[in-house]
Amino acid sequence: MDAHIPPPILSTSGFSSLDEAGLADWGRPYSAHIPTSNIKVAKPQTVLVSRWFGSENEQQRLGCPGEVCMKLQQLRQFVAVAETLNFHRAAERLNIAQPPLSMAIKRLEVDLGIKLFERTSQSVRLTEEGKAVLGPARNVIFHADQIKQVLQQVRTGEIGRLRISFVPSSMMAFLPTSIARLRMTYPSIELDLAENDTQSILTLIDEGKTDIGIVRFPSPQMPSITLVPIQSDAYIVALPEGHRLAKARSVRLIDLAQDAFVLPSERGNPSMHFSVMAACLQAGFSPNVVQYGEQAQTILALVESGLGVAVVPQIWERVRLRGVVLKPLSDQKGSRTGLGIAYRTNALNLAMRKFLAIAQSVQLELDQ
Repeated sequence: MDAHIPPPILSTSGFSSLDEAGLADWGRPYSAHIPTSNIKVAKPQTVLVSRWFGSENEQQRLGCPGEVCMKLQQLRQFVAVAETLNFHRAAERLNIAQPPLSMAIKRLEVDLGIKLFERTSQSVRLTEEGKAVLGPARNVIFHADQIKQVLQQVRTGEIGRLRISFVPSSMMAFLPTSIARLRMTYPSIELDLAENDTQSILTLIDEGKTDIGIVRFPSPQMPSITLVPIQSDAYIVALPEGHRLAKARSVRLIDLAQDAFVLPSERGNPSMHFSVMAACLQAGFSPNVVQYGEQAQTILALVESGLGVAVVPQIWERVRLRGVVLKPLSDQKGSRTGLGIAYRTNALNLAMRKFLAIAQSVQLELDQ
């Protein structure tokens, strides 16, 4: 007799979704078909594994009229007996009494129309049919447990996919540390990272094309988006090494009224662009902008070349360029910039909450 049968195939046939099939709620039915055409029984049949014995109406609803419906619990009982070859020890493993276990196995054999075990007063052994069914039964139990585990991880936010868009300045310690912490704590959360500017990130969030945005603030307000400030920076001034104020302890913004300026572009970083413009106007002058830049390294490199001065966030001190001197602005202590975490207000899922908690924890450590 050919005892080999194919491994079980988990099936949601007849259902429009996992939820309808019962896989989103462990208390509802699910099914797995085990082909048994190679087992020598009176009539080839398919075993439908369900959470309960199916009535005729239930079989019709599950799409298995005339097929054998049995509980997943029965498969666990069969495997326990098959692995111990002892009803008493199997009952102890399952934490049930022995008589109900014996009755359950007999009912399973009747439903399948095959004898799974040869029993004597001295021993229990698997029949050839029982040996053939054991492997697929183990596979069904394994896959059912896997589904349960995955669903539990989804419910708790421990598995999933996070799309994170970020501004380049967030890569100065904050975001790399947050990502490393997230991957260590929740390794099953898949990350999709993309660099962009603040305005583009807010648009992507609004359109549902990214989940989390690490943006600069102050930033344009959008009714659909929540912005959580995560990092606050004072403004400082970047001067070429040979600048007349390079040796001063601090600089007033008005002292730079006659200098050329390098600014973040209005398109790439509107919040910083308008913040610097507003600070200069408040100090009493309109800056002479000779060049725009996008990235911290670009703007500071332009300052190093002597093209002009720049008002930048204090965190840019992490970008060390030999020919650039960074000084505090004594008359701009109230002006702040920083990073914020943005997300759609009505789309905060568990994985996003976990990232937000980790990011806030990381920033607290960096502030110490």
